[in-house]
Amino acid sequence: MKLIALVIKQYNKLFEEQIINFSDEYKVNFDFETNELKIDKNPYYIENFYGESIYNISPIVGINGTGKTTILNLIGTYSPENYQQDPDNQYFFLFEIGKQEDKVRFKVSSNNLSVATLQECWGQTFYRNQDGSFDCDPEYYDDTKNILYVNLQSKGGGTIGYRTTLNQEGLAMFIHSYLWLSDRKIINSVLSCSLEIESHSLKDNTNPIPRGIKAIGFLIYKSIHNIFYEKNEIIKKLLSESIVSKCEKYLTEDVSDYENFGINLLLEIVKELDKNEVKDETRKIRKEYVESIITIVNIFIEIRENGSLIDSNSASILLKYSNNNRSLYEELNDRLFQHTKSKKLVDKFCYDLNENFNNYYLLKETPNYHMSTGEGNLIEIFSQLYSYLLMYEKNDEDIILLVDELETGMHLEWSRRLIKILINNLSEILEDEGKGREIQLIFTTHSPYMLSDIKPGNVIMIEKNQETGYSEGKVLQNTFAKNIQEIMKENLIDNIYGDFALAKINSMIERLNEKEEHEGNEEELLKEIHLISEPILRNKLLEMYDKKYDTSEFSIEKQLQKLNLNEEQRQQVRAMIEANISNADADK
Repeated sequence: MKLIALVIKQYNKLFEEQIINFSDEYKVNFDFETNELKIDKNPYYIENFYGESIYNISPIVGINGTGKTTILNLIGTYSPENYQQDPDNQYFFLFEIGKQEDKVRFKVSSNNLSVATLQECWGQTFYRNQDGSFDCDPEYYDDTKNILYVNLQSKGGGTIGYRTTLNQEGLAMFIHSYLWLSDRKIINSVLSCSLEIESHSLKDNTNPIPRGIKAIGFLIYKSIHNIFYEKNEIIKKLLSESIVSKCEKYLTEDVSDYENFGINLLLEIVKELDKNEVKDETRKIRKEYVESIITIVNIFIEIRENGSLIDSNSASILLKYSNNNRSLYEELNDRLFQHTKSKKLVDKFCYDLNENFNNYYLLKETPNYHMSTGEGNLIEIFSQLYSYLLMYEKNDEDIILLVDELETGMHLEWSRRLIKILINNLSEILEDEGKGREIQLIFTTHSPYMLSDIKPGNVIMIEKNQETGYSEGKVLQNTFAKNIQEIMKENLIDNIYGDFALAKINSMIERLNEKEEHEGNEEELLKEIHLISEPILRNKLLEMYDKKYDTSEFSIEKQLQKLNLNEEQRQQVRAMIEANISNADADK
């Protein structure tokens, strides 16, 4: 499924009668009076411009407050079943959902805005014929939702937060993405991250954490707590009274060594779940779940012995990556994956019994990373993509990847290279997956440096119409391989100087043009003129200064004094300048 266009008749007094095209393969038009939809094939469309795995890249640009993120939010919250009751919001999405011989199958997902020729089409799925006409496809219903929305702005203080992959699975993806990007020399920082251990779900919230316990010990304590107090007793009810009694004592009384006592208790639980007289599949699922906790604890202990883990308090585990512990991190990654799979199997088992497995996650959402925001954001994008691929591993649908302010926290040189980094690595990931699916990237940005890598007709500029108050979208046609400074001047900024500098320059010009002289300000004015770095502007102001105050600040002699030259060199430069002046006068 590929997003072709978003057609908006009205949305929250922000957009009115706008057609936003996200693919240059087609040109979409819609008559807002007759509700007629027209889809034309672009005869100049270049297939696989970014490679076989990247369908298209669409940046959305514009000043703050014009509605860039609103567009992403509309797309990101799309669902085949999603329908907003507010009649003032009228829009629809147009998706391409496949090609068949000389026909292309499309789908319209509408919200209070219908297409005149498709009202009889159940599910709003239809074919576009070569002559541009539409035929309903009554046999086909598409309920795909293949949209991944990475909202980098939802993170704060280096924490990967809401909308991200969760807990053990998220940590595994984080480590996997870091190793991937580090191997390809894209990220150079050493990974250091803090893993926060959940405590809010402990039974005794008045004093939830035992005194003197350290992080790994608390991780074990939390695991046993989850098993003992789990509402439906999915694991507890299979344990002997002796083990249950030990668990209760461990959780309620002071223990000299929470770590060793706890790990031995988990091993006893596994042994009891593995009793020969009961060998059913559900017992095996529960046993493997507890075993997966033990393997995580053991690898944490091994990393600590390697000197790459600090657990001096109960709240968090600090991990430090280095080349000599790579194998440990890879093993941690594998064990976190296994724990996630085990927990999902228990969840499914409980679901089949119409019960909930109230076994809270052991760790909070993915780690607080200690690296640059830009690097963390890049890891975040790939982490969420890997999580998406894992979540939908049986799916082979195309992916629409949305990112809000893609370049957030990145150096200008990184943002200049970013599109190529994404193309190369997203392509490699999808090619390794081997399902032949494509990814469509739509993102908002304030950076001009990425626009030079976008093929013509795919940069969407959102501007506010000062007369109507509505935001309007237009497509920038000439961006690919264009000088970045030209892109900035023509499309993104009103002036090449900052507003403060511009105000200073205008103030200087006003003072130099005044007929009256203000005594005592000549020296300060001259100092300010010499602060200007742009030589043409500075020299012009010096000429004006000389004319007003009858000085020679712009004279050849004055300029030569500023150069670190000996007398012979000065004479040579003076002769060259005078010769150039003579030639210029002769040409006149």
